[in-house]
Amino acid sequence: MPSAIFDNPEYVKTNGVELAVYRAGPSLDETKKPPVFFLHGFPEMAYSWRLQMEYFADAGYSVFAPDQRGYGKSEKPDGVESYTMKILAEDLAGLLDHYGLDEVVFVGHDWGAIILWSLPLYIKDRIKGMAALNVAQIPHYPVSPVDVFRSHFGPDMYIVRFQDEGKSEAILEKDVRATMRFFMRVPGDDRDPEKVPADQTKNLDMLGMIQKGEDAWGGELLLPDDELQYYIDAFEAGGFTAPLHWYRNMTNNWEAEKPKLVDGVLPFIDKPALMITAELDRACPPQLADGLEKRVAPYTRVDLKGCGHWSQQQMPDEVNSSIHSWLQEHFG
Repeated sequence: MPSAIFDNPEYVKTNGVELAVYRAGPSLDETKKPPVFFLHGFPEMAYSWRLQMEYFADAGYSVFAPDQRGYGKSEKPDGVESYTMKILAEDLAGLLDHYGLDEVVFVGHDWGAIILWSLPLYIKDRIKGMAALNVAQIPHYPVSPVDVFRSHFGPDMYIVRFQDEGKSEAILEKDVRATMRFFMRVPGDDRDPEKVPADQTKNLDMLGMIQKGEDAWGGELLLPDDELQYYIDAFEAGGFTAPLHWYRNMTNNWEAEKPKLVDGVLPFIDKPALMITAELDRACPPQLADGLEKRVAPYTRVDLKGCGHWSQQQMPDEVNSSIHSWLQEHFG
C-alpha cells in the first residue's frame, strides 16, 4: 500500500525552485545517528524509497527523500540548462542548509547514484557517507558518455534516443500506464532466452520495446496496482520532459568535470562508500562496479543475486539490511 509518509510533503525553496521533501523518523535533536538523504532515479520519485524510509525511521534515523527537480510534486523549470549536475548538487546543498545539516549520508539509486558519485566534485564537505544502488561511478571517458553509448550500443540505445527532445516524450507520454508497466518490471532469468527477448538485452532500445507492447517485454510486473498508480498519476501530471533533461546534460556534465580531474581521472573519494549491485540489471550490470575499490575508500560492496534494476523495491529486506549494517559499521 502507498506509505502515509508521502501524503503531505514539506515544500522547501532552494536554488530557485520549490522541492517536495518527505521526512520520517525522530527529529534531529532526538538521535545521534546520522541523517540519511535518499536520492531517486528515473523514472521514479522519492516514493521509490518508501520501504527504506519506514525501515530506517523505525531504526531511529532521521530520513529525508526529495522529489528532485523535474519530478513528482517538485517544480519543473523549463530548459535543458536547468538540470545540470552542478544545479542538482546545489539543490541538495540548499536542502541541507534549510534543515541545518552540516553533513549527511546520501543513498542514491539509478540517477540518484549518478548524482551521489558526482557530489564529491561539488559539495564534498556535506558528505558523511555514500551508498549507491545499481549504478557505479562513471569514469571520465575521453569522449562524452553519450558518444560512448552510441558507439557501443548503436543509435537506438535509450540514452542516445533520449537526447532528441520531443520524440522521446511522444513515446513515453502516449500511454503513461503502459510506459510505467514497461519500466516497473522484475526481469526474467537472463539464462532463459524464452523469458528475455534478445533485442532487449543487446541494444537497450527501451523506447522501441515500449512501442512493441507488453507481449514483447518479458519478466513480470513489479508493483501492485495501487503503488503503480502513484507513478502513473505523477508522470501523467508532470510529463517526462524535465526528467529527460537530466540525460540531455550528460555531455555538459562531462565537460564540467574536466577542470576537476586529477592527472586525467576523477579525484579519489575518501568517504565511506557502499556499492550495491544487482545481478539481473541489464542496463547497469554488476561488472561496471569492478575496480571501484581502487577509486574510493573505505569501500564495501554487496552483490544481490536474482535482482533487477529496481533493487530497493524488489528486494527491500536485503537492501535495508545491507545499508543498515554498513551504517552501523562506520557511524555506530
